[in-house]
Amino acid sequence: MTPRLDRDTFHRAWAWLGDHRGVEAAVRTLRRGQPYAYELDTPAARWRWTAYPVSVLPFPLHHLPNEHPVRSYE
Repeated sequence: MTPRLDRDTFHRAWAWLGDHRGVEAAVRTLRRGQPYAYELDTPAARWRWTAYPVSVLPFPLHHLPNEHPVRSYE
């Protein structure tokens, strides 16, 4: 079963996705280390999306380029 948004709710969600000020507010909130939530009321229910801040993780060593040692032929 796939939930569907009615026309009005879909347009409100689409407008939020294109709201540059809303994006900037979300980024500021995440950079402060706080989760950012967006709620959207529909006739059937309330949808809620939450983004959580994460730190940047280092690359695992097995994903780094494989550098061959330089050999000296002296």
